[in-house]
Amino acid sequence: MFQYRGLELANGLRVLLVSDPETDKSAASLDVNVGHLMDPWELPGLAHFCEHMLFMGTDKYPSENEYSKFISSHGGVTNAYTSADHTNYHFDIAPEYLSVSRAYGALDRFVQFFLCPLFTESATEREVRAVDSEFSNSLFNDQWRTLQLERQASFPSHDYCKFGTGNEKTLLLDAQEQGIEPREALLEFHNKYYSSDIMACSILGKESLDELEEMVTSLSFGDIAKKNVARKIWDEGPYGEEELGARIEVVPVKDLRNLNLTFPIRDYRDDYRSTPTNYIC
Repeated sequence: MFQYRGLELANGLRVLLVSDPETDKSAASLDVNVGHLMDPWELPGLAHFCEHMLFMGTDKYPSENEYSKFISSHGGVTNAYTSADHTNYHFDIAPEYLSVSRAYGALDRFVQFFLCPLFTESATEREVRAVDSEFSNSLFNDQWRTLQLERQASFPSHDYCKFGTGNEKTLLLDAQEQGIEPREALLEFHNKYYSSDIMACSILGKESLDELEEMVTSLSFGDIAKKNVARKIWDEGPYGEEELGARIEVVPVKDLRNLNLTFPIRDYRDDYRSTPTNYIC
């Protein structure tokens, strides 16, 4: 039987604990309220690049991909994704490895992402290639291609117009031409936005709620820096009068026939309990 408990740590990090004695996997997810809309205009894709780089070693666990190897070697999987205004990191693992003696388990490795990533010079350029490979693969995805067109058709100075995936050109070549050091930009971005007060974490385990809470408090979740980051709000929509009323025809990669209608509506986030947009869409 599931049991739940919500916590807010002294640093403002919100935590949801889920106890399920019957689960065959433990899991955790941490969400940061920052995404590619917060990318600097001169470095498109930086939030996505930062997500990639957090897997490449931390002060406590400096070996590249050590976290991923630990998870996979104990029956688990790990992943992350960068969205418009948030970035999510998550994993699952065999229950006994969630936290080994309250230290050196999956949770301890996981929390280091948000405390002390290395962003090494050697990994930076190599991981740019990984982002570029992801970009190249996306070129054959019709849904991704259409989304890029929608963004490019928005108001040119609106954050929605930004290129969120990033590639070698935007993150390395253009950066070098502008005299920007990618590693320094990564450090600045992480230091600015990876703040406990715009994070939320959920943890699922076989342990009791008290034991799960003790894991959180005994590890370093409370040490994630609180930087008092204001959540960004966009008062103006991405499409003005000049951008509306446009017709865009797309030649697909696959044999598709789709009609997409895009139109602005007001911000319904405050109505999340009733989810009115589900009725519209």
